[in-house]
Amino acid sequence: GLLYDEGERIPGSAQVVSRFLGTGYLWDYVRVMGGAYGGFCQFSSFSGLFSFLSYRDPNLDKTIDIYDAAADALLEAADAMENDPEALATAIIGTIGDLDGALSPDQKGFTQFQRWLIHESAESRQQTRDEILATKPEDFRDFAERLKKLKNPSVAVVSSKAKFEAAARAGKEMKLKDVF
Repeated sequence: GLLYDEGERIPGSAQVVSRFLGTGYLWDYVRVMGGAYGGFCQFSSFSGLFSFLSYRDPNLDKTIDIYDAAADALLEAADAMENDPEALATAIIGTIGDLDGALSPDQKGFTQFQRWLIHESAESRQQTRDEILATKPEDFRDFAERLKKLKNPSVAVVSSKAKFEAAARAGKEMKLKDVF
């Protein structure tokens, strides 16, 4: 779904929160406890689109419940970070590491090409970096509130018919389309 409207400025803190959600809450609940081979999220700071994803997931209905509870988990994390600034610092450092990690020559070229395509300047990258470093627990709360009000949300599932039917029995309403 859409977290930010077209033309709305997306703060660098959104990258921190999204990464925290994917490497913490979703990793723990979807991957470790839920048994999925992968559980994560993606956030595009260019389009404002946010996606939850899992693969080889044995618990379709429970995973959807985990996604639905993500905003509340972020609110709890924000409250905890008020008393544990080290947890916030860890989230910030991880995001900076993703942003400024070492790149191979081909990755450098591709990254520069992408930046050229979207007209991303060194100044705008520095502003994002500064916003990432200035992330506060309140930014987690703001992101959570946006997540609760996700615009145009949709669900797409590629699964066995049996898993789909089990999710439907658990109250998850989706339209089934057989592909083969």
